[in-house]
Amino acid sequence: MLDIEPHQVMVCVGPGEECEAALGYAVAQALGRKCGIHLVMALEPVWVDPSDAAGFRTDEGTLRKRGTDFLMECERTVRELGDGAVPVSTEIVHDAVVPGLVMETRNAGLVVMQHHRRHHKHHLSTRSVTNGVAARGHAPVVAVPDDWREADPHPRVVAVGVEAAISSRKVVRAAFEEAHRIGAEVHLVRAWFISAAFDGDVIAGEAGRRQNEAIEAEVQRAFADIASEFPDVEQRVVAVHGRAPDVLVDTSERVRLLVVGGHDPALPQGSHLGPITRTVLDHAACPVLVIDPRP
Repeated sequence: MLDIEPHQVMVCVGPGEECEAALGYAVAQALGRKCGIHLVMALEPVWVDPSDAAGFRTDEGTLRKRGTDFLMECERTVRELGDGAVPVSTEIVHDAVVPGLVMETRNAGLVVMQHHRRHHKHHLSTRSVTNGVAARGHAPVVAVPDDWREADPHPRVVAVGVEAAISSRKVVRAAFEEAHRIGAEVHLVRAWFISAAFDGDVIAGEAGRRQNEAIEAEVQRAFADIASEFPDVEQRVVAVHGRAPDVLVDTSERVRLLVVGGHDPALPQGSHLGPITRTVLDHAACPVLVIDPRP
């Protein structure tokens, strides 16, 4: 197993937005990876009528100063959280927010973003900056819920949502790498669901138990070679009857990190994360690491 190159941790922030959870998570990652933090803010250009150029310059100057002041405040927070041991750099990108941030991810080892967690499980997913960057970013993206605090005690467990053996290999490997980095165990979670008509006694009985055992054995075989590369990481397979989004969101209540795969962004616009990953990003209680599953 090769050591992971310690690229900088990129943190996306917006003027006036809460970012305490993201900064705390990023500092912990930077200390563990022995790298620095790059704070990036995207300010979208405002186009006005040429006759109002003077007003535009005034507004642009106010916005630039506000952004600069906020970046300096975030930089001070990082230095305090890291006791001065984490190098910090800052950058303001003048571009549309999502494309501008996505471009900057080319030079990052990890991208950290904070988002507002929706507690209503069946709330419809909507477009967001976090979803856009997670779908298009050139580096792994971690979405940190705004109520997450890195200093709070959390189980030393990294859970990974497993689908097909081939499409999930890169996602599973990322989960083992992160567990190795932070000294955690890995739970490979496979959700399965036949039909609502089979809920109740049928699934809860012997048939459900046999199905769980068969799926767990299948997943164990599929990723045994990856697990063997990390002999210091304990792992277990968990098969759960239920819809994948509900199972993964429920799992997020009991782990330190949840790792999921995105979908192939074949179209030029849109999120393309897939409905499962979008739901998990919206509702998960812990940070969610989104991995591009393509080789």
